[in-house]
Amino acid sequence: MKVSFSRCLLCFSLLLLSTCLPQKASANAEHDFQLWTPVTLDEPIRGKLRGYFEVAPRIGYDASQISQLLVRPGLEYRYKPNLGFFAGYLWQTNYSNENSQVVHENRLWQQVLASKDIKRFTVIGRARLEQRFLGGVDGCSNRLRGLAKINMKIHKRLYVTAQDELFINLNSLDGGPQGGIDQNRWFFGVGLKMLKRNRVEVGYQLQYVNRTDKFDDLANHALVIQTFIGLRD
Repeated sequence: MKVSFSRCLLCFSLLLLSTCLPQKASANAEHDFQLWTPVTLDEPIRGKLRGYFEVAPRIGYDASQISQLLVRPGLEYRYKPNLGFFAGYLWQTNYSNENSQVVHENRLWQQVLASKDIKRFTVIGRARLEQRFLGGVDGCSNRLRGLAKINMKIHKRLYVTAQDELFINLNSLDGGPQGGIDQNRWFFGVGLKMLKRNRVEVGYQLQYVNRTDKFDDLANHALVIQTFIGLRD
């Protein structure tokens, strides 16, 4: 029996979504309320080649000031309508609330994105590999991210959505990320298709970050308003 690559990825995504339930934040975790407003653009260039661009401001510290800004450009080769291969670069700036310190991160990334329509449902799976170069840390931190997402249509333009994304560090660096589970993000919300290729999703996200023994874990509770233009996710 022939099994397609996209079907294998989607099966993995369903397994991830069914097993990675929202994590209960530890009593010792540091909590913060945030506002995330990412905008993602995916437009054709020529043939199967497409341009990808994402800008993601994050307002933290009880939604009082910007805590992170991510700019992620890249290219997509859309092998099939429901299967695409990506590669690109990311520039991230982290802003401290305590001493006004600014830390930069440069990152290379590659990903596979697949989707499948099943009656009223759309199942989306994404696997992303990152090579991270963090300010003040020597070496390259390699991280794997697996995302599973399900959209359920409840009206011609309206749908509910749930997703889980697991982050795993593949190596350890002195003074930097340590190997193992880095963080988990669980999101639930509603989506509205504004136009044929544009949609907006609004919902709640719990981001639980594992940190070293020197710090408490971090639990970010975020209101997420994300806009997609020309992209399944």
